[in-house]
Amino acid sequence: MYEFAVVTLLGLVALKVTDLVIENVPGLDRIRTLFTFILAIVFAVALDYSMFEGFGVQVREAWMGTVGTGLVIGSLAGAWTALLGWFGATTLADPTRVRNERPRIAA
Repeated sequence: MYEFAVVTLLGLVALKVTDLVIENVPGLDRIRTLFTFILAIVFAVALDYSMFEGFGVQVREAWMGTVGTGLVIGSLAGAWTALLGWFGATTLADPTRVRNERPRIAA
């Protein structure tokens, strides 16, 4: 159970770090999904974390479990995007809205 919580929260971290980088480097917006998956795999490799070991699932090589965990983290980052968009906490789920729009203030 802890493995699922760790992977889910790492997905949220990957999403927010991606948002931070995209805010500062707007040219990366075209490859947001690829960047999120690469970042998630980097997180899993840096932590040397494999959720498959925690669940007791055998994989052929240890690196496959780590990279697979990174792919799951990236997928959960996409799920976090949809969930936060549903709650209205982010504009990523609604592609018609402009991200840098200023709020209208009634005078």
